[in-house]
Amino acid sequence: MDDRDVRYLAGEMDGGASASTAEGLQAELAWLREEVRRLRSALPAPPFVEAPAIEDRSEILPRSPSESYERRSLADIERLVIHHSALPAEIGPETIAGFQVRQRGWPAIGYHYFITAEGVIIQTNPLETIAFHTRVGNETSVGVCLAGRFLDDALPTSAQLDAAAALCAYLCGRFGLHARAGGIVGHGELVDVECPGSQWNEGVRWREELLRRVEELQAAAGRRRQRAIGHYLLFWQEAGRWDEPAWEAARRYIARFQPICGFSIETASQAEYVTIVGDESRFPPAVEAHLQEAGCIVERISESDPDRLRQLFERMVEQDLRFLSVGL
Repeated sequence: MDDRDVRYLAGEMDGGASASTAEGLQAELAWLREEVRRLRSALPAPPFVEAPAIEDRSEILPRSPSESYERRSLADIERLVIHHSALPAEIGPETIAGFQVRQRGWPAIGYHYFITAEGVIIQTNPLETIAFHTRVGNETSVGVCLAGRFLDDALPTSAQLDAAAALCAYLCGRFGLHARAGGIVGHGELVDVECPGSQWNEGVRWREELLRRVEELQAAAGRRRQRAIGHYLLFWQEAGRWDEPAWEAARRYIARFQPICGFSIETASQAEYVTIVGDESRFPPAVEAHLQEAGCIVERISESDPDRLRQLFERMVEQDLRFLSVGL
């Protein structure tokens, strides 16, 4: 980010547009966002890619003692924005966070992820935070910063590109983002800044290399997990009894994500993903192990209280989370 971002966020905007004009622009922007969401929803869903190794430092980096970022629903996330730190690669997120908090007065570092030159992925803010990483669209974007100053002929390291691709492929699958349909953009594509470097879209065009690596990971995930059933929601049933309260608690979740629902462990074993609804008194660990041995990626929701279970499923719907586990 640059000083113009600070001025914008502080409200020092040029022009004297009337309140009615501003309201009209806001309404038009809201309509355009809904139209983009509608068009994206018509595209085939990107494949789920497992999460790479991520080191979470979001709670230990320098933060303001009095200010905090606003929060959002994860369902609001529409794109990943790629940045470079514009500093020597050895300068890490601790130093950057300290500067942005103390000198710029921000609540915390402006990025959600920071990738070192060695390819280490560091989470620097929870995804729910509306961090100040770009002048427009912070409410709907995730900031991914690569350490280094990529001007002239300087480029990210191969390890950085591998890590960035792994992170982007995972986040695209998690949030249903299409990399080449606006799901992954450079900072300079949104505002007039030379970030993430002069060769992002020109010269070497490392944007294309990043997207190629993302697509390779997505294709590999699709080949590994091509099964007859995508997602199976496994409920408990025994001797004429079944877990009707859990089924009722999951109604909104089922309507939103439309998994195959049933009571058959063997049918579930044919799925790519299985969500077990029930604790170990309903489904012993051997059931989970059987599904994993069959090649399924398994998540268990163990909450037994129907009201709390309903609240959990409704929170997943509101945040557009098909899965709770970080790696799904």
